[in-house]
Amino acid sequence: MKNKINLRCLILPLLGAISIASCKKDGNIVNPNEKLVTNAVSIENGYLKFRDQKAFDSILNVLIKPENFNSKPKELQNFKSYHDAYIEIAKEYENINTSKSFDDFKSKYSNMVEIQPDSSLNYKFGTPLSALFTNSKGEVKIGDFTTVYTKDNRIVSYKGQHKNEFEVATFSKTDQSQGIFVNNLSKRNTSAKSNQIANVEATTTRAVRSRLYYNDDGKRRLFVDIWVDETPNQGPDDWTPRPPISRYYCTSRQELKKTFGGWRTNETDYYFNNLVYAWTIRGGLGDYRYFNLANYSVQGVYGPIIIDMATISEEIIGFSGSGHFTSGGVPNTPVF
Repeated sequence: MKNKINLRCLILPLLGAISIASCKKDGNIVNPNEKLVTNAVSIENGYLKFRDQKAFDSILNVLIKPENFNSKPKELQNFKSYHDAYIEIAKEYENINTSKSFDDFKSKYSNMVEIQPDSSLNYKFGTPLSALFTNSKGEVKIGDFTTVYTKDNRIVSYKGQHKNEFEVATFSKTDQSQGIFVNNLSKRNTSAKSNQIANVEATTTRAVRSRLYYNDDGKRRLFVDIWVDETPNQGPDDWTPRPPISRYYCTSRQELKKTFGGWRTNETDYYFNNLVYAWTIRGGLGDYRYFNLANYSVQGVYGPIIIDMATISEEIIGFSGSGHFTSGGVPNTPVF
């Protein structure tokens, strides 16, 4: 896959939090609930704990590649991500064939997945990207900061001892003096906007473009979304306002219509071609950043697939482009 991005600039709420309020980790504290995986990664209280941003980046670089969606790096073989849990639940959903089993399923998994009005499943919290590295509670830790993707569509980052779900719910707004950063996660289709230089306290995640395509007989459908994470771009000793770091990625997933209960996740092949997108950068005529993907495919994926597009640390004043996203069951090559 031809991908013009700087993988060292991967975006997380932790990146902004660590940049604004970094501190040294107390190496003398021993956590009995921590299991060392490598010197850079451990499993603590059921979530991944990364030594620092560099350690996280190196693992995510592997996780995000579409060809690795059906496998895991050896460092994470014993870790169950929210993505893993979601896929297990989706496969169990395939066996629902009565109203009673449907009600039992909703009662069992209402805190883990969202059941849409058409009976299709969706993430209860986070995004297809965050699901790869968070646990089934939406948690991950990098350095001294824990980030939680909450069930009420917020992103909460905090410093200090681990907090349970009820304690995290009490964090209603950002308080930099206490090492707390709170922002909303927007899953609704939002038009691309100019990056604002000031008042960016923590990462915002939103869908820039969303489309849904059906095949001719209406029995399969394909979701395509483009997301952006915007994170503050400030060093610990530099309080000069800068444009946030914007990371764009697209997701695609196919569903199959069953006879009972509506739509189900489907294992299929995905194809991408002629993806050409451009970001207009403030600073002069003809100043653009581009993403081009001529042709790419990945086979036998169950659940959403991610294509990493671009990470930009300059002020964006426009976004445009199109591409073909197709799958094994929706062959009408929709232009997105």
